[in-house]
Amino acid sequence: MRSLYENEEEKELHVRAIEELAQEVNQPIAGVKAVYEGEFARLKSDAKITEYLALFANRRARETLLRKHA
Repeated sequence: MRSLYENEEEKELHVRAIEELAQEVNQPIAGVKAVYEGEFARLKSDAKITEYLALFANRRARETLLRKHA
């Protein structure tokens, strides 16, 4: 199985983003991780330019998580 992330440095960047997002939306890390990584995988599968994928995944995951708990 191929990793979602290109290397450990990229993985750590996303782990920190997931932890910060979980704190921001006051939800468990496991649930936030599932939503975030789902969004990231969807975006990455079609992306030609990848520099801003973390930003877009974070934004979409935040919107999804807040909508679920609104």
